[in-house]
Amino acid sequence: MISVFKDPLLQKQFEQKGYIHLSSLLTASQIESLLALFNQFQAEASDAFHTSHFSTNVVYKQQVHDTISNVVYPKASPYLNNFIPVFGNFMIKNPDAERFMPLHADWAYVDESKHSSVAIWMPLVDVEALNGCLGVVEGSHRVTNAIRGPLIHQSSYKHDREWVTHFGKLIPMKAGDAIIYHHGLLHYSPPNKSNVSRPALNLSVVPQNTPLLHYCKPEGATDIELYEVNDSGFYIHYNNFQRPETGRLIKTLPVTKVELIDERMEKFGKPKSIFERVRVWLSA
Repeated sequence: MISVFKDPLLQKQFEQKGYIHLSSLLTASQIESLLALFNQFQAEASDAFHTSHFSTNVVYKQQVHDTISNVVYPKASPYLNNFIPVFGNFMIKNPDAERFMPLHADWAYVDESKHSSVAIWMPLVDVEALNGCLGVVEGSHRVTNAIRGPLIHQSSYKHDREWVTHFGKLIPMKAGDAIIYHHGLLHYSPPNKSNVSRPALNLSVVPQNTPLLHYCKPEGATDIELYEVNDSGFYIHYNNFQRPETGRLIKTLPVTKVELIDERMEKFGKPKSIFERVRVWLSA
């Protein structure tokens, strides 16, 4: 499997934790340009949580994707090993003391038995626990399923809050910082208890010349469907939770193909033996 990062130290951290944190990736003027785009379409983000990913406004989604790709990708590209952008979207958390983002992993974009794809998550304002910064479960990308997509359940949801409490790590960030994480990494965010919106963005990137895939279980379907995706236009026009109107259906899979991660997470949380702890310490 090709390394995600050019720097071996960053690659090692990514393999162990499932993410890296880069400070000050964007300049002040670049942050302002992205905030201006957010303000231009702020009426689109009326819910407690909004992502342009789920919007049906194709013009809005396209402009957000184009702008994020043009601004963020050139800044992240020098760290990455021949990756290209496939979909950029806003992640807006409006003030709401109760609404949190549950623990989850992102969709799979590639065949993860052969490749890794990553998300670049970036706040456009300073973030902390109060206004809904990103939280992660370090190392959980080694636990989640490689088949991930709309309406494909990864866990029983019975223990998610427990996992956040015991394994979750909140990451305060400055505007323009970036977390680059494996799409399979479990992550979440607490409610925005401030009195202003928390605009952030997410840019998904994949290895160059790698086939794009999309797993989903369309509403009303009994099986998981796997599609071959031509380009980023698929994500711009995709109506979430419905059967894709573009892309080529490769095959269907029974839902039993995806085992819930509950048992794996139980083992994930158990203390390591003294020999395993020494091995990890020596490799750190």
